[in-house]
Amino acid sequence: MSKRIFKVLGNSWGQRLTLLLVIMLFMVIFQPRFFRIQNIYSILLSIAIYGTMACGMLFVVLVGGIDLCQGSTAGMAAIILIKVVINNGQTTGAFILGAIAAIAACAVLGLFHGIECAFFGVPAFVLTLATQYTIIGLMNVVTDGIYIQAAPEGILYYIGSGRPLGIPMPIIIFLICAVILTIVLGRTKFGRRIYAVGGNSEAAALVGIKSRMHIVLSYVLSSVMAALGGMMLCCMNLQASYNTAAGYHGNVLTAMVVGGVNLAGGEGSIVGAIFGALLVGIINNILILLDIPSDYQLFVQGVIIVAAVALNMYTYRRSLGLTGVDKSIFAKPAASKDSNGSIESN
Repeated sequence: MSKRIFKVLGNSWGQRLTLLLVIMLFMVIFQPRFFRIQNIYSILLSIAIYGTMACGMLFVVLVGGIDLCQGSTAGMAAIILIKVVINNGQTTGAFILGAIAAIAACAVLGLFHGIECAFFGVPAFVLTLATQYTIIGLMNVVTDGIYIQAAPEGILYYIGSGRPLGIPMPIIIFLICAVILTIVLGRTKFGRRIYAVGGNSEAAALVGIKSRMHIVLSYVLSSVMAALGGMMLCCMNLQASYNTAAGYHGNVLTAMVVGGVNLAGGEGSIVGAIFGALLVGIINNILILLDIPSDYQLFVQGVIIVAAVALNMYTYRRSLGLTGVDKSIFAKPAASKDSNGSIESN
């Protein structure tokens, strides 16, 4: 029995499911309100945003990159959408036009990131961080630093609050995106080549895979999914501003790490990213229910990322039989003799 328990805990999915079970037991004891249907809907709606963005970020991470401006990209999409809709009477046609404009603008941004990283070798961390500040500043100017609000009616209200068959519309959109991207990543040549590029780009090039093209497409996809997340957030809140999705890239990265995605590239799945988003949504909700101040929430998120990275690395090394510390790094350098016979240290 004990061997089975250790075997489960030694498996990455066993660890995540055990953590989820422990959280559930904790909430049963200390905060039964967690299981109320309205609270469950609240968690699922937040997961719809994180999960949609995480599904896009996954492609970038799989090719060994990172996208730190997903939050600002989502905010830009929300502002474009709401301005077009309000200026055209909040009709369905206005929503379609605004959605196309938002997705197109974000796709161009992703194309820029991909070209800079793939063809010019610009570090993704520096590039996307700089773009984040640029977009926030630009959107602050566009909105004059205030929230743009829409009336609770029309297509925006339906997308954000409608419940066909009793299921909130943002959750339906998220599930559709998750299913499509799961198929793309697991059942298509494009998906298999994404893993190949992230695992070993040089080997991928030798077998004829256009690594640069796949890197560019990954960044475009990441920006488009960030746009979808931002538009859903806009519809749920019926407002947008330059900081609509500020900090969301942190939640997405946390979901990546908790979901077992290797930030070095080549390893991860849509299911893992979604599970990570689920845990992030649950933990954030718990902190709110327990009246934990927002400053402490950021602290907890940082601790979760560090712990998840450590656990993932331990599980990975364990799978390779590399347990314990490599003591060779502490060994003294060997002594050798030079041509004159004197001993010198290497």
